[in-house]
Amino acid sequence: MGRFIVFLGFLAFVGPAAADDIARGKVTALSQVDSPWDHQWDYFKAKINEAPSVELEYFIRGEVGTEEQMLTALRRNRVQIGGITMWGLAGIIPESAVPMIPFLFESTEEVDFVFDNYLQNLFEGFLADRGLVFLEWSEVGWSNLYATKPILTPVDADGMKIRGSPNFAAQAFLQSVGADSIPLGTADIAPALQTGLVDGGLASMVFFYYALSDFATDVTETQQSYDQGIQMANKQWWDSLSAEQKEEIRSAFYPIGPARDDIRELIKSLRTDLISRGINVHSLTPEQRSQWVTATAPSHRAILNEIGGDAEKVYATILEGKQAFAARPSAVE
Repeated sequence: MGRFIVFLGFLAFVGPAAADDIARGKVTALSQVDSPWDHQWDYFKAKINEAPSVELEYFIRGEVGTEEQMLTALRRNRVQIGGITMWGLAGIIPESAVPMIPFLFESTEEVDFVFDNYLQNLFEGFLADRGLVFLEWSEVGWSNLYATKPILTPVDADGMKIRGSPNFAAQAFLQSVGADSIPLGTADIAPALQTGLVDGGLASMVFFYYALSDFATDVTETQQSYDQGIQMANKQWWDSLSAEQKEEIRSAFYPIGPARDDIRELIKSLRTDLISRGINVHSLTPEQRSQWVTATAPSHRAILNEIGGDAEKVYATILEGKQAFAARPSAVE
């Protein structure tokens, strides 16, 4: 009888510990309903539901607030996993603006190569210094100009009221072509276009299509910078997980290769649909692109000086990656 009581006591002791073996957390993001990112979170949820030792709650419709508020919640461990754009991340890691320097990249292939092989290690370190853990890149796409009239050259932008992210790289880009740069939150853009407070702005094709295409007539595919996001976790919480739990979470994310393909295919279809709806979508000629590159070249130094910190290191790393990309056997054959 004594042994039986001891055994029951042992079961009572291990019961709560077994329950504690479940990793619980909250996920935050700004995901539009039915968007590719929404579908990618559906994929993530389904994979997590199959994970035996992870349970997560989802607040991916902006319930936590702006990206600034999401980052604060992540760093304070109020939420444990979040998807944040590089523009948003620049609020706590100013060096995040460096890859957004205008006309730094030539192609999506170059972007992928440099981010995967040269920038990931740097950003893993930046995040760790701020109590966060890098989990995966998140695809967004090229940033373009939209407006209530065509903007094909820097001269066309001179004097226009253009909304840009509060991020200094966006502001410097607009200022370098003589635009009146107006920083606004995303919720304020559509009303500003309707009232004439702004004449246009900077946005990815996906964001423009879903949020702003009713309020502008023209999109110019300037492709001056590439918008990237990062899936990240609170470091204190992450470090408390077992190796198995960490793997269950990492492997739940939609693979970055297919994610990139999906977004890029979507952008092609959105472009076609915008044209069918009467939106003017302008591609730059080589001569027009050259004018933009020349006009914005001085902004590179201004942006690096403004950011400070490790901005020069990030910039040099990008240039090193670009050189390696150009020197690949497939590139020189």
